[in-house]
Amino acid sequence: MTERVSRLGRWLIAGEVRWRQNRQIAAIYRSFRVILPLVVLGTLADFVNQAWLEPTGYYYRTLHVPDWLLRRVRLQQITLLLQAGAFGMATLGAAFVVAYQLVATATPRTNDRLTAGFVGVLGLELINVNPLTLAVTRPIQWVAMDLGLRSLVLGLLMGLIVGNAYRWGVLRWRQPENDLVRPMTFSLVGMVAAAGVAAYWLMRQPFSLHATFMAIMRAPLQLTNDVWRLIDFSVLNGLFTWGGSLGPIPNSGSQSLVAGENLAAVLTTPGWHLPHPLTEQTVIQTYVNMGGPGMTLGLLMAIFLGRRNAAQRRIGWLSLVPVLGNFNAPLLLGLPVVLSPILGIPLLLAPVACIGTSCLFLGLHWVPATAYPLLTGTPGPLLAFLGTSGAWTPVLLAGVNLVLSTAIYYPFVKWANLADQLVKQGEAS
Repeated sequence: MTERVSRLGRWLIAGEVRWRQNRQIAAIYRSFRVILPLVVLGTLADFVNQAWLEPTGYYYRTLHVPDWLLRRVRLQQITLLLQAGAFGMATLGAAFVVAYQLVATATPRTNDRLTAGFVGVLGLELINVNPLTLAVTRPIQWVAMDLGLRSLVLGLLMGLIVGNAYRWGVLRWRQPENDLVRPMTFSLVGMVAAAGVAAYWLMRQPFSLHATFMAIMRAPLQLTNDVWRLIDFSVLNGLFTWGGSLGPIPNSGSQSLVAGENLAAVLTTPGWHLPHPLTEQTVIQTYVNMGGPGMTLGLLMAIFLGRRNAAQRRIGWLSLVPVLGNFNAPLLLGLPVVLSPILGIPLLLAPVACIGTSCLFLGLHWVPATAYPLLTGTPGPLLAFLGTSGAWTPVLLAGVNLVLSTAIYYPFVKWANLADQLVKQGEAS
């Protein structure tokens, strides 16, 4: 590490290296590398579906897709299948790889490693059964949509539980002469335990993890719209994203109502006077969500400004198209930002800073608030321009926020790259 690094940078780099040397975190990071191709495929399919094939998509409207694209509905069905299949397999793959890697640190036996991985996948599948189909006379149905990006954290948790339990058993039961005795015993015990826990979970019909995340996320925006509520919302979303719950920012019923009132005010009264200038749409979706949750377009710019981080730049190019459409899962998992102590800091700070500047500009009436609906997949810097029916001052604010977020991300990106080099050197030695 030949670059001059500040004291804060050295402290963060040392912490990042120690964090990534932890057995649990190392297994999770290995799973990110394995499932990244699936996440890229699913994200691209999701981007094409929402931005090109849905009537609310940016390219669907601007390029008049229905006028020239034949069999659009069939193509949309294909992209939906690719999206669900890729994201579902990524979640299952995360459970498999985490359990496999944890057991790999305790035994060189491939049978044990594979068995742990498959038990992790089984456990994740069993808790994603539709409880209404558990009747004896009805076929069992899995809830495929619960295996999407928002449930990736559930796959990681299942892998950690199964992997650590299996590893504990391996360390206490010496390998018998028959290589299949221990894996078969552990797999049977694990499957019975997973089925019992899943049946208890489903029959009691507890809270859905996905629904709980969404309820917590929406809570700050159920009350009045002000800068503090927006900051609460942004910090909660950043924490969930850092923890592995990826996906778009959830919509809130109250926010849809105030967005409708803003649009009605613009359409029915002269001038541009919105009754609710500080909302999720006017601030977060317009100025803070460029590149996806976390203001990750600024992260992408910071990556390309770096000159010595070839690995980061490859991830940046791989994520370029979806990030420009505000779909950032490949970037968050490819670096990774998820569970990274260094990159988690700007993931929280950059949106909060952009909320502050945006609310200041809107409060002083330097820019008009967006009132028109924002189309999915619109390039981040154009959101403000289109949402205000072509005003140019919001574009300047979007540029200010992009520069601000890039400046915030830039030193952390450099430190993360240096920490990654130290971790790879340690693995090589």
